Amino acid sequence: MAASSSPPPCPEYQPVSARLKALRERAGYSVRALAQDLGMGNKFSSYSFYEHKLKKDYLPVDLVRRLVPLLSERGDPPIAANEVWALSGVIPGGSDLNEGIERAARAQAPRRNADGTVTINEYDIAPHAGSGAIVGETDSGAGEGHASVAAWHIPRAFVENYVSDPSALVILRVSGNSMEPDFMAGERVMVDTAHRVPSPDGVYVLWNGLGVVLKQLMLVPHSNPPRIRIISINPTYPMDEVDIADLVINGRVVGKWMWK
Repeated sequence: MAASSSPPPCPEYQPVSARLKALRERAGYSVRALAQDLGMGNKFSSYSFYEHKLKKDYLPVDLVRRLVPLLSERGDPPIAANEVWALSGVIPGGSDLNEGIERAARAQAPRRNADGTVTINEYDIAPHAGSGAIVGETDSGAGEGHASVAAWHIPRAFVENYVSDPSALVILRVSGNSMEPDFMAGERVMVDTAHRVPSPDGVYVLWNGLGVVLKQLMLVPHSNPPRIRIISINPTYPMDEVDIADLVINGRVVGKWMWK
């Protein structure tokens, strides 16, 4: 008797990253083409994050909202809109789709407190402002799969002066000395993990192939294909330069704490 093989897991029990990839392939999209249609330009690594590194249970509602018109009715069998909405935690077949979308958005949003503050989590995945902490590749990211080590309560009005949507903010701790004196070891930085495109020039948290690092990024003028300079503020560290497509950006640094 031939050995029977186990059936493939039901889609609803697969990680959301695998379900997203399956829908993209069923729709006939390449990673690059879907990233472009999502408005990400040639920064397809920003989209690839959701298929390869995301460890959350659901995709951001805003991303799925943009995916629905792109994927629906494509493929064989044609993709139903409910299949796409399910990626954000909206239950297919729900009696009120709009209510489900709003419920999923509320679940993903930062906790807005009655005292006018917003809760932002700090994660123990310190960006190493040096050669890079040695961690597994799947550990890079904006806190996905990592336990929060602290919860910062910050006035909502203050945060929204600098970031229109605080839902993607996290706080990380700097280690190493390659970004001194601007970023000292032990300082906390606030990172907008929704900002995964290296524009404008600034300080970003990125994956360098070995670890999560904090570096200054600068677009090389008139480069084709576009290239990015990876700069350490400490002059004892060398500058690097890579194609923009090879960058895996975890977010842009939008603030830090200084103690005098």
